[in-house]
Order: sequence, then structure tokens, then C-alpha cells
Amino acid sequence: MSATPARDASQSDAFAQLLRGSLLPTSVAGLVCVVVGLFSSPKAAWSAALGAAIVIFFFSLTLLVMKRTADLAPTTTMMIVMATYTFKVLVLGIVMFSLRDVTWASGYAIGLSVTVCAVVWLFFEMRAYKRLRIFAYDPDGAASLDASPDAAPHREPRDEP
Repeated sequence: MSATPARDASQSDAFAQLLRGSLLPTSVAGLVCVVVGLFSSPKAAWSAALGAAIVIFFFSLTLLVMKRTADLAPTTTMMIVMATYTFKVLVLGIVMFSLRDVTWASGYAIGLSVTVCAVVWLFFEMRAYKRLRIFAYDPDGAASLDASPDAAPHREPRDEP
């Protein structure tokens, strides 16, 4: 079952709106983390930039996967998105664990930047989602072929004593 071209375009617009609604505020938050890191050391500043880049990459990847799987069955889409989320959390955990004691980066700055940028991304993604007009039904009014709007629902006879 394939979606109509208009629906595909509206889905692309929705994912673009989610990306735009999240990317700019997260980039600003990452820049703020970098500037705050400069007060500590250049190593902290570029570590904060690394943390922000990691968040932007992984969260954008999730939106891309959701966009690519939006036309699949809802259970399949949910399974793929959950697998992507699990992969994202595992890789982020591995990266954070790997970078905690290295001498060439500030583990504290990376961790703080990842936390701040992830919270900002999620907040603004939810805000952008709330502004989308997503219908729970087909707004074009595509009715089923076997029922007319005037037809009464079919009821089975009841056995009454």
C-alpha cells in the first residue's frame, strides 16, 4: 500500500519542520557550550563542540530513519525506530565511556555538552511536533466502498429469553 504523492510531500515537510525546529536551537546550545568551555581551556571548548556534534548527528539520524520508514506498517516503523534508538543509546554510551579518561579531550565538557544539547534537541523537537497538523483520519474523506454515510451499522440479532 503506497501513499499518495501529496502525502509523501507532507511527510517530508513534517520531518523537515522537525529537523529545522530542533537543529537551530541545538546548534545555538552547542555554541554556548563551546563558549563556556573556552573559559576553562581550548580542550574543553573543542570537547564541547564534539559533544554537540555527536548529539546533532545521532538525533538527525533518528529523524532520517523515521522519514524513510514512515510509509511502512506502524508496527514495523516502531520496531525500526526503537532499534535505532537502542543503537543510538549504545553507541553514545560507548563513546562516552571511551572518552571519559582520555588526555586529549575533556570528558566533563563532552558529557555536559551532550546532556545540554540532547535536552535542548528533545524539547524543541517536541515543540515542533506539537505545531504540526497531524490528522488521526484522512482529511480528504476517502470513505470505504462498502458503506455509505447514511447506512446504519449492521447488528447481529440477539437471543432474548
